[in-house]
Amino acid sequence: MKASFLLFAVSNLLLMATTAVAGLLVSGSEGYLRHFLLGVLTALFTCFVHIVLFMYFVVQQKIMEQAVAQDGLDPSFAQRVQVCKSRALRLSAVGMASVVITSLLGATIESGVSPDIHLIAAFTTIFINAFLFYFQFALLDAYRTVFRAAFNE
Repeated sequence: MKASFLLFAVSNLLLMATTAVAGLLVSGSEGYLRHFLLGVLTALFTCFVHIVLFMYFVVQQKIMEQAVAQDGLDPSFAQRVQVCKSRALRLSAVGMASVVITSLLGATIESGVSPDIHLIAAFTTIFINAFLFYFQFALLDAYRTVFRAAFNE
């Protein structure tokens, strides 16, 4: 999962950067549609990446609960996975909220909101998500330690 997540995270950050550059190149209506469509794609892909990570922990928790119920595994392992899942949810929610807020700010430019606010939000979102991806990657590593301890692998 770590390799897949790393690929998703790097792809997402590159897409965010591409969208930001396309936004910087918008001049009036020139390039607006390209930036708009990239923005929609970026928002959807960012949410997808965060949801994939969270769902990974949902499935892993079910696996641990099944091992506790069926095979007598120590229940503390299921509790440790629950902690990982809770952290994944909080991190993912922040990442998704940041990209949704940035998208909404971009959508309101036509109604008078300053493009500078959208610009600041966009770069803040890129940094927030890069920061979150680092912690999510570390969370995957923490889970791997729990899994190996639980199943002696």
